[in-house]
Amino acid sequence: MSSLRHRLWLHREPGAVLHGLIRRALMSVAWAHNLLLPVLRITDCGPELAEIAEIRERAVARTDICDHLVPLFVEALTVHPRLIVELGVRDSGESTFALERVAKLCGSPFVSVDIDDCSRASSWKNWTFVKTDDIEFARRFPEWCRAREIDPEIDVLFIDTSHLYDHTVQEISHWFPFLSQKAKVFFHDTNLRMFYFRQDKSMGLGWSGKRGVMAALEQYFGSKFDEKVSFTDSRKGWIIRHNARCNGFTILEKLHVSNGSGPRPHDS
Repeated sequence: MSSLRHRLWLHREPGAVLHGLIRRALMSVAWAHNLLLPVLRITDCGPELAEIAEIRERAVARTDICDHLVPLFVEALTVHPRLIVELGVRDSGESTFALERVAKLCGSPFVSVDIDDCSRASSWKNWTFVKTDDIEFARRFPEWCRAREIDPEIDVLFIDTSHLYDHTVQEISHWFPFLSQKAKVFFHDTNLRMFYFRQDKSMGLGWSGKRGVMAALEQYFGSKFDEKVSFTDSRKGWIIRHNARCNGFTILEKLHVSNGSGPRPHDS
């Protein structure tokens, strides 16, 4: 969640000042815990793909998504996407950094959408930033694509916006119709809680204990999921892979099975 959205959320919530003081105290707890941990150092000679080395270096900075940047890059790259859409950028552009490198390798159009001005998240000339509400943009997405001679079929969709249940339900409803048959969808913040832990055992402070994103996925799939543990499942023609670390990271991949005449996608 961007700092602006968090300030607006605090302003709307009763007891916002008290909440802010408590949050600062909890941040101090996380800071003290992390101070006792060794600093992660990259010592190997590096992978064949320079992009993985770049993303690993980026992921040394402890954030709520650092554990998932390399998987995001690798999983998106395997699709060899023709179009990448990112909903939610944040000022530091963490996911943008990883997806931009996929777009460069695959020659893919890369579009990012946020209600805040995140136009400085990337300086790559072929990256397009759209400052607007992502639901509103979805309604005019086909027309927007046609004006730029882009096929409005999304192969990689990354969602990291408000994390609110109603908003995420709308994102699924409005954006899933544009997914291609080989699409992968990435949801961040699918395991929100007071404190989260990274792979290096460091601690971070979550912004909300509500489970809006996972609840929206449960509504879509008609199933209950335990986001506190990592799992793999399949529902409605999708493979669902969930990583509980950081604030949670969930990947949906279209399921293909053989019917004797080659692979075919299930309906979603």
